[in-house]
Amino acid sequence: MSRHCSCIVLVLLGTLSWAADSARAQDQAVAGIKWRYDYQQARREAFEKKQPILIDFVTKACKWCNEMDKTTFRDPYVVAVLNDRFIPLKIDGEVDEGLTKYLKIVSFPTLILAAYDGKVLVPLVGYQTAPDLYEQLQRVVTGQSEPEWMIRDQKLAQQWILSKEYTRAIASLKNIIEDGKTRPVQITARKTLQELEAVGQEKLAHAKELFDKGQSVEAIEAANDTIRTFAGLQVAREGGSLLSRFMQSPDMPGQQRAKRARELLTQANDFYKFKDYLPCLDRCEVLMTSYGDLAEGQEAFQLSTNIKNDPEWLQNACDVMSDRLGNLYLALADTWLRKGQPERARFYFERVIRAFPGTRYAESAQIRLGQLAGVPTRRVEIDSASNRP
Repeated sequence: MSRHCSCIVLVLLGTLSWAADSARAQDQAVAGIKWRYDYQQARREAFEKKQPILIDFVTKACKWCNEMDKTTFRDPYVVAVLNDRFIPLKIDGEVDEGLTKYLKIVSFPTLILAAYDGKVLVPLVGYQTAPDLYEQLQRVVTGQSEPEWMIRDQKLAQQWILSKEYTRAIASLKNIIEDGKTRPVQITARKTLQELEAVGQEKLAHAKELFDKGQSVEAIEAANDTIRTFAGLQVAREGGSLLSRFMQSPDMPGQQRAKRARELLTQANDFYKFKDYLPCLDRCEVLMTSYGDLAEGQEAFQLSTNIKNDPEWLQNACDVMSDRLGNLYLALADTWLRKGQPERARFYFERVIRAFPGTRYAESAQIRLGQLAGVPTRRVEIDSASNRP
């Protein structure tokens, strides 16, 4: 088939599709809006179907209420979107006075657009033309739609929760709810975060119990575990405050504090033995900061000095840190892609290429740059100025 013929076919198909949609809308306009008249039943239906609600508050004597029934609510596109994507509910304000007062309806007509869980999204007071109302309805529909990446991340979060990888689950769930909207998947994500918060509070309460029993070292470990496991939640911030109180408490036995220092030093020595210098330096830093008055703190200082005085050992630590940083930048770029911001993703992919030339991270970033659909890639020139963080 020639290119000219292909274009004709595409135009014809597009015309037929438009005509089919238009005819369908006209058919629905003839049938009219499928109004519900019972508030509780409409709420249940909305919740079951996960569809938003439109409530039309009217009175029999309201001139503009009747005018909207004759005009706006007969527009084929308004009728179609209300029947297909909403639960339309009509309420007589003089009959159902309780609901009218509860929602503070003082004039008629008033339209309330609400999420399927009953949360009010948009109040519209007075007569609404068909184009204006259709635009508002489309905004609500768009706001209630669920991007595929949100659904995917929600499923991943549930898997991580089952395997007790709470940190990954929390990061994924917080990413889902970041825009503050009330899509069904976001409501579920918020509920899941609340459940994780409750689990974290139980662990924090256990840390307090341990401290009250005089088991200070165990209490500190429990608080630290809570902070790490539930990073990003309120309970982690509370855990930080509690840990600070534990560390400053005069009741903390010196013997238990020394025990914790010995444990950290043992870990540092083990990492040093196996030439795993970055975690060794991490432990040494904790020992020097929190246990500098003990022999373990002094030994940690010497261990840290040994590593920092050996360029090969220090290079080993830097390489491990670079691996972590490269992975984090790639993950950050992927996050911006999921949020629909390819330019920000491009910035971090290019940053990886500049910061880690010749590495597998740079190669991965270059490949992903080429996969940005509809966005032309450009080769990143590497020079000394571009290596700045």
